[in-house]
Amino acid sequence: MANILRKTAAIVLALTILTGCTGPSLRIRMQEREGISTEQTRPYSGVTNADLVYTRPDLGELEEKKQQVLSFAETGTVRQTINALDDFYDVYDWFYTFYALADIRYSADLTDPYWEEEYAFCMDAAPQVDAAMEELYYGLAASPLREKLESSALFGPGFFDSYEGENLWDEGFLQLLEEENALINRYYTLTGEALEEPYGSEAYYDRWGGELAGLLVELIALRKEQADYWGYDSYPEFAWDFTYDRDFTPAQALDCYAQIARELVPLYRETADSDVWNGAYRPTREEKTFAHVRTAAENMGGLVWDAFSLLEQGALYDIGWGANKYTASFSYYLTGYGVPFVFVTPSRERYDHLTFAHEFGHFCMDYVSGGSSAGIDVGEIFSQGMEYLSLIYGNGDDSLTKAKLADCLATYVEQAAYGSFEQRMYDLEGDELSVEGLYRLYEEVAQQFGFDAIGYDCREFVDVNHFYTNPLYVVSYVLSNDAALQLYQLEQEAEGSGAALYQKHLSTQEPRFLAFLETAGLESPFAPGRMATVGKFLRHQLT
Repeated sequence: MANILRKTAAIVLALTILTGCTGPSLRIRMQEREGISTEQTRPYSGVTNADLVYTRPDLGELEEKKQQVLSFAETGTVRQTINALDDFYDVYDWFYTFYALADIRYSADLTDPYWEEEYAFCMDAAPQVDAAMEELYYGLAASPLREKLESSALFGPGFFDSYEGENLWDEGFLQLLEEENALINRYYTLTGEALEEPYGSEAYYDRWGGELAGLLVELIALRKEQADYWGYDSYPEFAWDFTYDRDFTPAQALDCYAQIARELVPLYRETADSDVWNGAYRPTREEKTFAHVRTAAENMGGLVWDAFSLLEQGALYDIGWGANKYTASFSYYLTGYGVPFVFVTPSRERYDHLTFAHEFGHFCMDYVSGGSSAGIDVGEIFSQGMEYLSLIYGNGDDSLTKAKLADCLATYVEQAAYGSFEQRMYDLEGDELSVEGLYRLYEEVAQQFGFDAIGYDCREFVDVNHFYTNPLYVVSYVLSNDAALQLYQLEQEAEGSGAALYQKHLSTQEPRFLAFLETAGLESPFAPGRMATVGKFLRHQLT
């Protein structure tokens, strides 16, 4: 099966909602294809949070623009076709800008019926929007201007090779995507309703655990249908290609998880009840969270400080407390407005300093690139890397540093557990693909990864929103955490070296994780003995 994502770059936007890694405008992606520089920072346009106005997208306009492109491709000139294509891209980009805005506003208050309706509208419309893109490219591939278009700076040789033959983005596949979006919408509705009970409490799981787990069962079955539709043997293999375009395999991920269970879980158990976590749990305020990251950015200087100045001047963030906020943190690049935006739901404990730093790392990449198109796994290196560097350049202290390194260990172990559980849940068949089957599987994985040392509930996997909204994403946290830790280690060895490497590569548009590591001179987490080395380092830091 050919790699799907390579021929459908635009689709990443629809499938990375709430990941902090949404893509740039189509124009920028096309420029990168031809090597046109996008490394310079974008001058601040003066856009502020107050200027971010939402308008419900007009799907009819997108269809009209698509037909104009195809008409020119049949009877017009290359210039007319490209001009019409530019108009199509503009409407497409604004759709995803408004989709992101609806998400930001709805996530700020899950009880607001207006934003619930607008977010649902955009989510339901996204498969149609991406199908229009596919239909457009298939039409251009079959047009008389194909060869001339591939000779233009906009596309390049061979661009339309993958758009020959049958277009599987037909009504059947669209129906599967629409059904998935309906289930995800239901997840958001349930999440809002579940605010009636204390989050993560026994009452919460008793009231909502079974219903949320049942919804996940439905999503698993539907996603397995999607993989089968495209001829894949498993959903992980499908998602690896369709959503992420990864240069490592699901089998390599499982092997990495097994190494983590062997090398890091013993230390995870030992530190479960230690005082290394104390620095993360102290109360904090929004002002201190903001000051921590501001100080780090100012001390790092360069592009990082430029990015923070944009965030601060434009108030392009929401990091305040809200009783009805969605329990997640993320960032977006709002293509239509040309600015990034950070959203954080705080715990009002000092770990918020690191959460904000994480999302600001995404903000930096988007600022430098005008919307980063680096791969999701690559982007997470810079978000987690900012957490580590903020310990050195921000308002942290030894207790917060200890807490972060304990969190580093927990990220390896817990996200590996989630990743293992998630890949294995797509192997469930027949009667095992059930709520009780998920409970049994989670119980097995929780014990393998040492969760019994901290206490767990076999229903708690319903709290991992990525299982519902961004399937097979969590491996990014495991692998990028390893690369980000190396930035911290470099900084410890030679002051400024980790920060210099961070700033040097902020403009990367590399889509693939291992390829980026090679370019940056970082070690692969799959390298023999790597997890054993990490275990020794963290043991020295934490015991």
